[in-house]
Amino acid sequence: MRRGNSPIADLFDNLKRIRERVGDNGAKLRSLMAEHKRNVKALTNAGPFDANLDELKQAVANSERRLSEMRTALEDVSKSSNEGASPDNDWRIVHGLEAGQVISAVERQPQHLQALARYCFGPFTRDELAEDLEWIHAALMHVGMQMRLPGQGQAERPPAEVARQLRWIVSAAIHHHAETTYPYNRPGLHNPRRIAVWIEEEHGEEIDVRRWSAHGRTCWKGVWERLLDTLDRWECAALAPVAGLIYSAA
Repeated sequence: MRRGNSPIADLFDNLKRIRERVGDNGAKLRSLMAEHKRNVKALTNAGPFDANLDELKQAVANSERRLSEMRTALEDVSKSSNEGASPDNDWRIVHGLEAGQVISAVERQPQHLQALARYCFGPFTRDELAEDLEWIHAALMHVGMQMRLPGQGQAERPPAEVARQLRWIVSAAIHHHAETTYPYNRPGLHNPRRIAVWIEEEHGEEIDVRRWSAHGRTCWKGVWERLLDTLDRWECAALAPVAGLIYSAA
């Protein structure tokens, strides 16, 4: 089971260096990434007979092309960086290129894996990560709804109140995973009381954790552990394509 401390996360620090050292180029890159995510999400949610389907496809193609052009420009500048460039400029070019490589590796993943990588490791604000959080939450809710939940009994679907409680527990699991992963290594929500307090503070909702664990019965503790295991597997899958970049960045 993986609980953070991954050296792969060091590469995401290069995105932060773009923000701190490269200035406008970093801002443009983040803005373009956000635009591309919005375009992809709009296309994903569109129906096959939507009147603006062609426009949505074109928007995705355009933002994808612009991202590709930006990466190509980084590569071109890097190749010519030895011709009289100052050491500081070389430093910025190299880290900009590394950041572009990381972004490219992440964006080739399924949408929920992209979102998890950015949410756990990207140097973005809470507002910038709102759409990514939605993707992760929807994907993890789908996983949770495939489980046998407390109070579901032999019914095919859980009662509405149980599904509602799962919604907040999924949200807490994502927060806990992001808090305890590298480079933060914070305690996270390490007991049922902390989980309940966080949900009330964050969402204004009360959940019943009095029967968090129960020997021989379906309980929220088991659901919680399976959700965290799923997030661990997703994180490993999302970062695996980035692993090879560690050696070139060393």
